[in-house]
Amino acid sequence: MNVSDIRKLMETMAQTGLTEFEWSTDAEKIRLERKPALAPIMGETTADSAALIQALSHLGTLNAPATSPVSVPAAPVEEAPPAEPAGHLVTSPVVGIYYSAPSPDSDPFVRVGSSVEKGAPLCIIEAMKLMNEVTSPWSGVILEVLAENGQRVEYGQPLFRIGGV
Repeated sequence: MNVSDIRKLMETMAQTGLTEFEWSTDAEKIRLERKPALAPIMGETTADSAALIQALSHLGTLNAPATSPVSVPAAPVEEAPPAEPAGHLVTSPVVGIYYSAPSPDSDPFVRVGSSVEKGAPLCIIEAMKLMNEVTSPWSGVILEVLAENGQRVEYGQPLFRIGGV
């Protein structure tokens, strides 16, 4: 593995958000770690990554023994992402067009704040000219309506969040 390969790895890590990479063979081993805040954007380098590139350029090709990995200082522990909102998601069982009401002149099956019983209709998804009624798998209250009337939805796409289950 040469310096050019390592640079490509570092750029790929920055582009994909990867923070750690380890690779080894019988003769070579490399371990790269990066701080998310210091990740270089394609064509840009930070002081730490520039220093690493400069240090590696003196090596020519990497023939490091398995006991001497190359690494960038580890990132400090970040705060955990916010917890997912309360309630259970109802997802689309098919790909199709989402309709919130049984006909254009009718009121929607449910709105935010509506109480629903298990098995109650929530919406219709038109797929290949067939109207598929989506029913509630739980009793509860509609916390969120996550799709827009007349819009295409994908299989598994969240449609509703139901709370009080």
